[in-house]
Amino acid sequence: MSIERSTLAFITLVASLVGAWAAWTAAKGGHDPVTVGSVVYGVVAGGLAKLFGGGAMVTVVRSLLLLVGGVLGMVASLLLGRSAGIYLTPTTA
Repeated sequence: MSIERSTLAFITLVASLVGAWAAWTAAKGGHDPVTVGSVVYGVVAGGLAKLFGGGAMVTVVRSLLLLVGGVLGMVASLLLGRSAGIYLTPTTA
C-alpha cells in the first residue's frame, strides 16, 4: 500500500524534527550527532510508515529524497537571489 504525499510530508517533518533533536542531544552529550540523528530519523520515519500502513524502506527513501529536494531547492533559490543582487541581511528595525 502506498502512502499519500501529504502523509509523506508529515512523516518527513516529524522524523526531521525528532532526528534534529536527537542530534542536538547527542552533540551535547559528546556523541556523534550525524550518526545518532540519521539513525533516529530512519527509525522514526520507518515506524511512522508502518503506522500509516506503508512500506518502511520505501517511505524512508522517499522521505529522504523529499528532504534533500527541499534543501536543494532552498539553496538554489538563495544562490539565484544572490546572483540577482538580493541578499538576506539581518536588521535591527
